[in-house]
Amino acid sequence: MEMHGDAYRKHLEELVNEGDVPLARIDEMVAAILRTKFRLGLFESPYVDTSVTLNGNDAFAVARRVALESVVLLKNDAAVLPLSVDTIKSIAVIGPLAAAPYEQLGTWVFDGDPALSVTGLQAITDFVGDAVNVSYARAMETSRSRDTAAFQDAVEKARDADVAVLFLGEEAILSGEAHSRANIDLPGAQAELVRQVSETGTPVVAVIMAGRPLTLLNVIDDVDAILYAWHPGTMGGPAIADLLFGMEPPSGKLPVSFPRLVGQVPIYYAHKNTGKPPTPDTIVDIDDIDTRAPQTSFGMTAYYLDAGYKPLFEFGYGLSYTEFAYENIRVSKDAIGLGDTVTVSAKLTNTGKMKGVEIAQLYIRDLVGNVTRPVRELKGFKRVHLDPGQTVTIDFQLHTDDLAFYGRNMQLMTEPGEFHVWIGGSSETDLRTEFRIVDTD
Repeated sequence: MEMHGDAYRKHLEELVNEGDVPLARIDEMVAAILRTKFRLGLFESPYVDTSVTLNGNDAFAVARRVALESVVLLKNDAAVLPLSVDTIKSIAVIGPLAAAPYEQLGTWVFDGDPALSVTGLQAITDFVGDAVNVSYARAMETSRSRDTAAFQDAVEKARDADVAVLFLGEEAILSGEAHSRANIDLPGAQAELVRQVSETGTPVVAVIMAGRPLTLLNVIDDVDAILYAWHPGTMGGPAIADLLFGMEPPSGKLPVSFPRLVGQVPIYYAHKNTGKPPTPDTIVDIDDIDTRAPQTSFGMTAYYLDAGYKPLFEFGYGLSYTEFAYENIRVSKDAIGLGDTVTVSAKLTNTGKMKGVEIAQLYIRDLVGNVTRPVRELKGFKRVHLDPGQTVTIDFQLHTDDLAFYGRNMQLMTEPGEFHVWIGGSSETDLRTEFRIVDTD
């Protein structure tokens, strides 16, 4: 089904007539649409009320859980988080997105109701009640504002508080289709706001609401903790409050790589190997180049002098309030035939002092293919709840069909050969073993 376009109308009949698209495939697709219409009763009553109101307690609970599990803890220096109402007496809530019910809904929400949103400011205030004094400074009219006139009030409130929570990022309108940005740092004067608040010496927690990965290199050293909340929806505020105060452990993992600078884009974990991949031993930082250095290619590897070759935060990255350790990765068989399954397992331990939820991830690499293969591919993940000190065994099953790819002839295929396999907490895990697929014909 096409959302918009004329590719089917212009070309599908010709493709069927030439045998490139089997008519049976067309029948299969049409049948699926007809079945859906039958189940909806559209043949008996074709004109229906398409408005749906989902604002009951069950819907709000789902919205809260989705927001909770999607927020990613990117930084937590000196265990600033979670906050405790027993040890802090005042919180300064600052920023253009702290009390912005419409903006937290995100893009493409044409019928969203901001009146149903619970903001970060409201949720924090509700959570602490009379136990903690909450002050608020919007500081900026919008996330794009360059006016710093209201910064002094925000700075004074931060200076008088035990912790400052800054709600930053992008308004909803800055994301979505036809809303690209050439610079993907925090827009407007937000970086300056962060700098001025940081200079008060008050611990700073940044909650970033955005529809894309933003480059945070120019603010990361000025904040003690970062929660990346994306655009968290109606129940974003309560979910963020639960995480800030440790009612729930953060468990989100990044679905994209975060670049250090916009010039690093595109950067992604599943890239091809390139002719001479960079390593820590073959790169030179721009600040380490000698004055009047002779012309050289610095190892002939692919990287940026001023940004390196690794992202600021890699695909699959996400911290918790506890720590996890992976060990003893193994495979059930060193070799399997086409059509068989191998089990990959590892030990996972909560080595910290708090309960936690870890998203264990399985990655593979097909070392040789008739077309070049990515250096890593995510093939599975599991959500694991662990008490402090608890150890569990994580198992993943890989069928040879899971290792298929489209070859030179554009046919889906699995080739015999060597495979590397990793289990860990992100795409940069180094806990690896190997297996191979053998041709049994």
